[in-house]
Amino acid sequence: MGLSDIGEQVGQWLATAGRSLNTTDPGVALLRRTNTVLMVFDDNLYHLDSGRSCRIPDSAVGTRDESSGGSIDGRSDNGAADASSLAMRLATAAASLLADGGDGEHISGISATNSTASSFTQNTLLLLPPADFLATPVNLPGVAAAAIRPALRLQADSLVPGYDDALSVAVSTIDAGSKTADDAQSQTQSQTQAHMAFWLPTATLNALHRAFADQSLFLTAVMPRTMLIAGQQDMVMIDDQDARNQSVLLFRDGVCQQCLQTSKTDLAIPAFHDQWQAETAVLTASAPEAMTLHSADDYRQAMGAQQLRSNALPTTATAYAIVPDAALAARHQFDKGKRLWRVAAVIAALTVLSSIPFLIQTLQLRSLNNTLAEQQQRTAPARADQQAVRDFESRWGVLTEYPAQDVPAMLLALQAEVSPNVLTSLELEEGYISIEGESNDPQGLLQQLEQNPMFTEVDFARATNNNRFYIDLRLTTVNFPAYQEWYFPEEQ
Repeated sequence: MGLSDIGEQVGQWLATAGRSLNTTDPGVALLRRTNTVLMVFDDNLYHLDSGRSCRIPDSAVGTRDESSGGSIDGRSDNGAADASSLAMRLATAAASLLADGGDGEHISGISATNSTASSFTQNTLLLLPPADFLATPVNLPGVAAAAIRPALRLQADSLVPGYDDALSVAVSTIDAGSKTADDAQSQTQSQTQAHMAFWLPTATLNALHRAFADQSLFLTAVMPRTMLIAGQQDMVMIDDQDARNQSVLLFRDGVCQQCLQTSKTDLAIPAFHDQWQAETAVLTASAPEAMTLHSADDYRQAMGAQQLRSNALPTTATAYAIVPDAALAARHQFDKGKRLWRVAAVIAALTVLSSIPFLIQTLQLRSLNNTLAEQQQRTAPARADQQAVRDFESRWGVLTEYPAQDVPAMLLALQAEVSPNVLTSLELEEGYISIEGESNDPQGLLQQLEQNPMFTEVDFARATNNNRFYIDLRLTTVNFPAYQEWYFPEEQ
């Protein structure tokens, strides 16, 4: 595998990682991390996995309190204060329940504003009674699944008139891509029929998250408790009853299509009781299966042991989970850190890849240096002999390399070239020769001397006069300037 192939694989991994981070819904990601499911039923808080329970202090949290008018949804005269107080009581009960069970180490002193999802030992899903939510019908044909929640938030004033505070909504958004071809017809029918949205005051949701954070618990989401059961049935009518309220909900493929809610106090009125029986009878007749849940044990039996052990949420149930803003912010910080970590990992990988050629060159250079050192060690005797020769040459070269002027050979060569001309003068100094004489053809004599390999730099020393010639030349075997430059450079 070459460097280009490695770089291409790193690029593909980075693109895949970026798409996975950008396409994962933060709320769904939080729900996947849920490891604790708590349910409010009457005045008790239940841990569904273990079946343990504890009483919620002071008042019946999670239901309408007839003595004080309080409710977890804040719909009372002192709604915000009551919701905050009840949220703290509920969080205290949750901390006590989980601490007694030893489900995880209880860590105190963690601020809600500075916490992240990974900082808590318990990622908690809180199941509240359906009566604590405001249920409104939804009929938005032709609206894309991703746009249903924003559309409902824009219509909150008309759907929940007379309520001025901010509301958080939970509603099923059927994703066509997640269904098989056999489910397409059922999905189309569900989209054309009205279904239900469940509202909870945002202030109440945030109060619950802060209260749980004060107890070192991370509140992942809040959800009506019936949604966990409905996700396991194709079509079912669920009758949820506790000490104070009764809710009847009709589900098709995990989507709540109808919801009726009332208090047990209202059912004491005969006229209202008869009307309630008539309306619920219609729902009962339209569902092939009916479930009556009157206790926490009924919920545990309906959910099944496998789901209780895994804390796994049905896909359809996650749509009805309302995630607090603080939890989403914590998830955003977690995703941001994850992105930074991945970017840092990619940068580190690219740095390593870019440094590989330099590392290879460094290793090659080190190998060559080692080879050179070995060769130098092997040739050390030869280099010592060579150095001795150089020392000898530097000491005796002045004499042995002195240019030898072979005068007899030079005279014989001149005689052969000059004859039958007359040579009247000859000077020889450091290989340079100056001759003077008489010749009928001085130019021809010059050419003859140039062709002789023993002579070089042949030229007239001065202009000839009639038959008189003056010629300078040098012996090719003698180079006094080179000798002086080699042995006597300081004199040059």
